Amino acid sequence: MNIFLIGFGNMGRAIAKALNGAKSGYEISVASKDGLLEKTASEHSVALDNSYSSLENAEIIILAVKPQDLSSLAEEVKEKIGEHAIILSIAAGVTIEKIKNRFGRDKIVRVMPNLGLSVGEGISAWKSSGLSSSELGKARTLLDDLSENFEVEKEGDIDAVTAISGSGPAYFFLFAKSLEKSARALGLSESQARALVEKTLSASASLQKGKSYEELISAIASKGGTTEAALKVFNERQLSNIVEEAAKAAYERAQKLSNE
Repeated sequence: MNIFLIGFGNMGRAIAKALNGAKSGYEISVASKDGLLEKTASEHSVALDNSYSSLENAEIIILAVKPQDLSSLAEEVKEKIGEHAIILSIAAGVTIEKIKNRFGRDKIVRVMPNLGLSVGEGISAWKSSGLSSSELGKARTLLDDLSENFEVEKEGDIDAVTAISGSGPAYFFLFAKSLEKSARALGLSESQARALVEKTLSASASLQKGKSYEELISAIASKGGTTEAALKVFNERQLSNIVEEAAKAAYERAQKLSNE
């Protein structure tokens, strides 16, 4: 399958890595303003094509650029896109209708992946419009090769997905950074703090499968113990409310991006 990937930042590289590791077989061309791509295209198993010479032959065009850059990109490439191409956009907050209007095409898949797909642990949510059953099958194949995924009932739900799984890894990294800082404040060395936090995070990710979060917390927090003392502080400071407010802020920002 011929893929044209526009944008080769963190998510663009993660997408290329996931597709190159798939069994379906992809020919990937890439256009990017990143000057480093010229030196690294071969190691990423992609063909550099900043002139968009192969764009018209692409079966699926993946837009992996910032939402703010879509309008200028559309003006540059919309006349070069093949009539039957499927446009797959990962731009946060940009609706299917806006993509249709900007690029003058009807076959659209709007997707919200996350960076986990670069290590085989990603999850994506998507919604399509204007695709035939065979085209939808082609899009599903690509999405399955990218990561675990599901289709949302309403396109607006993708903004909620953006706030949870799209931005979510950064939330966990922020907590990990704070935990590492706490370890250092308690007298542990930098290497010890980092090792403890890394292993705790990876172990927690494995432990969570098949159990509710309440069960997992109860399994660790014995009455009158150290974990209960820490959880009491989190509850007193209303950590749950802070997390909800943060996720809501990300959701509202995703909605605003649609209007910019």
